[in-house]
Amino acid sequence: MESKLIISEAELSQGKWHENTLKMARHLFRVHGYLNVQNLYPKEYLRTVCDSYMQQLEFSEDRTELKSGTMVSHKRYITPIKFEGVFNDVRLWANPFLLQLMKQFLGPNPILGSLGAVTSLSGAMDQHPHADYFPLFEESPEAVSMLPPYAITVAVPLIDIDLLNGPTKVWAGSQHVYPVETAMSSYAKHLVCGPLGSCYMWDYRTFHAGGSNHSDEPRPLLYMAYTRRWFNDFLNPDLLDISPEEYEKIPQEFHPLFQKAAVRRLVCRK
Repeated sequence: MESKLIISEAELSQGKWHENTLKMARHLFRVHGYLNVQNLYPKEYLRTVCDSYMQQLEFSEDRTELKSGTMVSHKRYITPIKFEGVFNDVRLWANPFLLQLMKQFLGPNPILGSLGAVTSLSGAMDQHPHADYFPLFEESPEAVSMLPPYAITVAVPLIDIDLLNGPTKVWAGSQHVYPVETAMSSYAKHLVCGPLGSCYMWDYRTFHAGGSNHSDEPRPLLYMAYTRRWFNDFLNPDLLDISPEEYEKIPQEFHPLFQKAAVRRLVCRK
């Protein structure tokens, strides 16, 4: 069974999850370590985001390589994104349904830690299974299954993602065990797809991998990391790239999301 939620028309009209749906979300995420959420974003807005992102990319002449970003596996690149333009938009990182989930999983005061994108070019092969971070207490494997999430990666497809162009492989339940069995045979593998407008998220400890891209076009996948206030990610130092001018555009009510960005701005000014 895939860990999936679909926002109902009633919930969309009210602008919030039903309490029973939130209970289901907590259960699914706790058990499986990931959640696929359908019907989350306006498609026209995401098409604008996709256009803006694709214009930033620098391809080789034959379009078989990217000159921008960092290659993390075969024909798969991570690209940092400046927090400006269509990316400095509350519809993206302060979507009310998304924030409700983050507060359910990470407590009442989550922090937005990073913004970037992963682009799999045509012909990209399967990525190696990996987690986004180590358990907090590697010397106490028994504690892994007892601790709640401390950081979550949220992936937003910028095109329709299907089995052809590169679903994300997720090994359900792998966030509860350390060290993870290298053969991965003890965990149910799900190929997570998503139409434009959806998103999927996973616990930083959940093992996952980008799927191969058998299509003729790049597969762009935006990602954001939400964390608890005290967590610092030293393995993935792709911090939010926010200028003072862009920070001032953020509505005051959402400043708590950018607590770390505010601290860095103060340090830089001294």
